Amino acid sequence: MISPVDIWNGIRTGIGPEINPDSLRNWQQKKLEAAIDYAKNNTDYYRDLSGSGDLTDLPFTLPSDLAANPYAFLAIPQNEVARISTHSNSGTTGLRKRIFFSEGDLERTKAFFATGMSTMTVKGDNVRILISNPTEFSLGSLLKESLARIGVSAGISDEIKSAPDAIRDSTGAECLVGQPAELLYMSCISPELRPGSVLLAGDIVPGTVAGRIRENWGCNVFTHYGHTEFGYGCAVDCSAHHGFHLRHADFIFEIVSLKTMQPALPGESGEIVITSLSNEAMPLIRYRTGNISRLIDSPCSCGSNLPRLGAIEGRFNNMVQLSENKTLDIFRIDSVVFADRSVRGMDAEYDTITKTLTLIIDSSDRFDKKMLKEVIPEEVSIKITYAKTDPFYKRGKRKIRVT
Repeated sequence: MISPVDIWNGIRTGIGPEINPDSLRNWQQKKLEAAIDYAKNNTDYYRDLSGSGDLTDLPFTLPSDLAANPYAFLAIPQNEVARISTHSNSGTTGLRKRIFFSEGDLERTKAFFATGMSTMTVKGDNVRILISNPTEFSLGSLLKESLARIGVSAGISDEIKSAPDAIRDSTGAECLVGQPAELLYMSCISPELRPGSVLLAGDIVPGTVAGRIRENWGCNVFTHYGHTEFGYGCAVDCSAHHGFHLRHADFIFEIVSLKTMQPALPGESGEIVITSLSNEAMPLIRYRTGNISRLIDSPCSCGSNLPRLGAIEGRFNNMVQLSENKTLDIFRIDSVVFADRSVRGMDAEYDTITKTLTLIIDSSDRFDKKMLKEVIPEEVSIKITYAKTDPFYKRGKRKIRVT
């Protein structure tokens, strides 16, 4: 069945079931012109924006720009702001990004969440949300309210301190929403839990991790891609699992070559750049996400012919820069380590003095570090130690700790 997200795109754009790449492109161009005018007329940051009307002629917006002066991006009076999200800006010392949302922005997020979740849940299901807190307008609360619209109940697990806590809360749920490493660990130590479906969100999802969760629990595994700056929800895969179906009605997605910073060639990987078409509180134009992927323009097995996003291949701020052309990437390391079915969890530390990468592996067997040859530069020494590494003890996006 065609992805509910693309059916939603047809409805939201007004194009209808006949939506296709050409009609979508024409619709987005008109919306882009209006979005640029809105940003110029209502924000200090974009007030002097100039360009030919071609999106690729416009300058990029950086996360550091947003962190340096978030109020320069605010397009509505402060008393009309429904929610403010504040969090650290990776790579910008001492600065924190503040993201503003209007009631309309939050409503569009809830509509997208309800659509995406209809792929993996049915009326009467119970969902356990393991990635947020229950405060008003939090990610968990928005998702819970969205699920209620499609007849699905949800519980939010707050203050989880260990995998056993998460397993206890998740017992009986038909669908689990959580971070990849955490749900993999749960599936390894509690294979009997067996939810019907899982949504992996909040971090990059190595294919090996998704595959092992699917194998351990015998469930359908879906993946999500989002950013706080864009209301959390940007894309989700369908039951065919051939790429992320994009929220085209609210955003324009570009892939920019890492070498030239120009539009990437078809199928070429590059940085994801997003332009908002409907953000009221904080419009963002050509915002560099720091995530790496590629666009897929071939039809999906579900029947959709709209462009999709390929798997997320990395994140700049998760990489340890060793030299101009060499990095340590936790995503690539995870892809190799978690391919070993005996590994339940893993933490990584890099010593810049000794150039030693230490992997603390939670495993029922010895791990062969030769498997890492293709993803670790030769000048880096690899040390393997074994210990329990319950990921719920140190929650957050996965990264290599640098000492």
